[in-house]
Amino acid sequence: MKVSHELPLGLMHYGYEWNDYDYCLPHLIDHYDQYRLYFQKARLDKRFIIMDNGLFEGVEHTTEDLLSKINLIRPNIFIVPDAWNDSAATLRNAKEWINNYIYEIPDGVNLMAVCQGESLGELIITYQTLLDLGYTHIAFNHSSIAYKDMYSNLEPLKASMYGRMEFIRKLVQTKTINKGIYHHLLGCSLPQEFMSYKDWSFIQSCDTSNPILVGAEGHRYTDSGLTWKPKEKLEHYFEEDLSGKIDDIIFNVQKFKQYVK
Repeated sequence: MKVSHELPLGLMHYGYEWNDYDYCLPHLIDHYDQYRLYFQKARLDKRFIIMDNGLFEGVEHTTEDLLSKINLIRPNIFIVPDAWNDSAATLRNAKEWINNYIYEIPDGVNLMAVCQGESLGELIITYQTLLDLGYTHIAFNHSSIAYKDMYSNLEPLKASMYGRMEFIRKLVQTKTINKGIYHHLLGCSLPQEFMSYKDWSFIQSCDTSNPILVGAEGHRYTDSGLTWKPKEKLEHYFEEDLSGKIDDIIFNVQKFKQYVK
C-alpha cells in the first residue's frame, strides 16, 4: 500500500523521503507559492499525485476552479466532489464528472469517486453503482454515519475504524469488490486500522496527516496505535515551525510504515 502524509509548509522538503506519492489539497495552490511549486516539480519528476476535492477541509470549489487546478498539476488521480453521508448527491456528482468533464482534463488523469451513504447497504449499493458508471478508481472514506451505526456500542473513533473495515470485508464477502481496480483509503480515525489490510492487496494507497498531527502535539505512536485523535487539522499547523517536534513526527512516520507493512 502506497502511503502519503499531507505536510505543512515547513516539512514539505521531506515529501519525497517520507511519502510514496504526493497528496494535493487544491485550495492551497493559490495561497502558497511554495506549495504550488512543490507539486509542479513533483509532476516534472514524474511523482504519483492524487488531488483531493476539498470536502474534508470544508472548502467548496467551483467546477471551473477544480478543472483549472487539475490542468495545472495534472495529477494521476483526481477525487471528484462527494457529499458527507449522501449517496444520492455523491452519485450525481460522480455521473456528472465522468460524463461531462472527462474530456476537459489532461490525458493520464483518472477520476476517483468516494463511497458515501447512511447505512452499510447504501454504501455497498453506492460502490456497485460507481462500478456501473465506469469508475476504475474508488475511495473508502474514514468517517461515515454508517460506520458508527454498525458499532454504536463503541466510542466514535473505534466505531469509524471498525466500520470501514467491516464495509470492505462485506464487499469481499459478497464478491461485490472488483479486485482489478484501484482502491484508496481516505484519511484515518485511528492509525492501528492500517495493520488490518495486509491481506487485501486490492487496496493500493492511503493518505493521512495523522502521524504529523500527533507528533505536532508532542506525542508518539505506540506499538498498538492510539485511542485518541488530534483535534486540530493540518491547516492549524500549516505555517508553524515544527522543527522542535521533528523527532516525534519522524518517529510516527516510521511507525506508520511499520503498521502498513
